[in-house]
Amino acid sequence: MEYFNSKTKKMLVTCIVSTFMGQIYVNPFSSTFRFSLSVVAFTLFIYWYQELDIIPTAIITGTFLFVFRIVIQLMITSSPFLFIFTNQFPVIIFYTIYGLLLKFLKFTYNYDDKLAFLFIISISDALSNITEILVRVDTIDFQNISAILLVGFIRATIAFFVIEAVKYYGILMKKEEHEERYKQLIILTSNLKSEVFFLKKSMDDMENAMEKSYQLYQNLNEYNQPQVRELSFQALSIAKDIHEIKKDYMRVSAGLEKILPEIESYDGMYLKDLLNLIKISYEKNSEIVDKSIEMEYLYFKDIYINQVYELISIINNLIINSIEAIHKNGRIILTIKTVKEYLEIYVQDNGRGIEPENMSIIFNPGYTTKFDEVSGKMNSGIGLTHVIYIVKNTLEGDIQVKSKINESTVFKIMIPLRNI
Repeated sequence: MEYFNSKTKKMLVTCIVSTFMGQIYVNPFSSTFRFSLSVVAFTLFIYWYQELDIIPTAIITGTFLFVFRIVIQLMITSSPFLFIFTNQFPVIIFYTIYGLLLKFLKFTYNYDDKLAFLFIISISDALSNITEILVRVDTIDFQNISAILLVGFIRATIAFFVIEAVKYYGILMKKEEHEERYKQLIILTSNLKSEVFFLKKSMDDMENAMEKSYQLYQNLNEYNQPQVRELSFQALSIAKDIHEIKKDYMRVSAGLEKILPEIESYDGMYLKDLLNLIKISYEKNSEIVDKSIEMEYLYFKDIYINQVYELISIINNLIINSIEAIHKNGRIILTIKTVKEYLEIYVQDNGRGIEPENMSIIFNPGYTTKFDEVSGKMNSGIGLTHVIYIVKNTLEGDIQVKSKINESTVFKIMIPLRNI
């Protein structure tokens, strides 16, 4: 029943739209015969709604037009009903012949052959019109046939270009959707890589803590006093708990690393596209929306980037660091340029700056001066740790920072071009 209703609705849409488009017409032979755009509309709907039966749909559409024209004629003229009926009835014949020809010539199966598609519609249109004229009058001259053929070709061409335009629009929308998903995939991959890095780092820290706890157990176990022996067992219990936590971390890390190789099969991208991706990701960033921050992105040479995820991760963390350093109003400038054999990245902000005594420890794990003013919780302080790890260990580059309190902070990244 649902399928039937769907087909019925599509047929009604075809009939109604074709009927109203039939009001856009010309009378080429100074008679009741007319050329209208209803044929174009009917052709388009028959092509799009290929589940419809062409012949019944054509007959019903012709009947709709016939009834509609009779009603209009009765409203605007005083002609006898029989006269109006006789003049308008041939439209049913036209659509019946047109539907039969389209069905017989299988026009929907010939779209890949553009010329054949145009020919089928044109010749079906022309033959149907000729049949309609022969019903209306006894003879038809060569001039009339030429006009009919031309109109058939014009209407077929209009239908063809509308179909092509719709197809192109659909392809364009799919391409934009694919590009948007690709951008989201890159951001997701970059974030996953950051999480894997910190999972591994946490596992190393847990390994060290476990070794220290076990060493403490052994040291305490040398004493033969009951109270010390109880403390030694507590140290051993802590070592076991840490070991269990580490195993859980290992399972999560292994799962993420299993996903990442499939994601990394994507190719790199040009620097311009990478910056555009970063720009889009920060346009709706809640941290920026809550503040008045002007973002500027500059590059001087559009080079191809292979290490997309690493570069995005570096820039993201530096920009987030700059956003957090700005209280309410500020500006962040991201500049990327090539200097000799290096790619240089500059992230500059006019935030609160870095205290001179903290310059030597800003890359240490856990270092942070930022906290949530609502909850009072300190931030994790792992962004810059991740940055320096990727820059130095993964990309074999270097990082420098200059800062003036309440004026500006500039992070400078230098990466060999061969490594990106």
